[in-house]
Amino acid sequence: MNSSSVSPPDGRSPGRPARPAPGTAQVAGLVSFPLMGSALTMAGMPMTDVFVLLGGCGAIGAATFAAAGGGRRLAGAVATALVRAAADK
Repeated sequence: MNSSSVSPPDGRSPGRPARPAPGTAQVAGLVSFPLMGSALTMAGMPMTDVFVLLGGCGAIGAATFAAAGGGRRLAGAVATALVRAAADK
């Protein structure tokens, strides 16, 4: 066994940087949407309106991420999802 075929102990591929741990922004995004949905529902907003509102917020966030990062694949996936969602109505 040569030394180039041995993986580092953390499981990542040799020569590739380690993936950073999720930060506060990622965790806050995962926590905030269910909390906002629960609060709006408890305040009396109908569930369909909550889903539309939070879905719109998610779409805006995804579009912003795609525009800032230049992610063509993500932009294509979001556009495809929007077209399919519009076709289902």
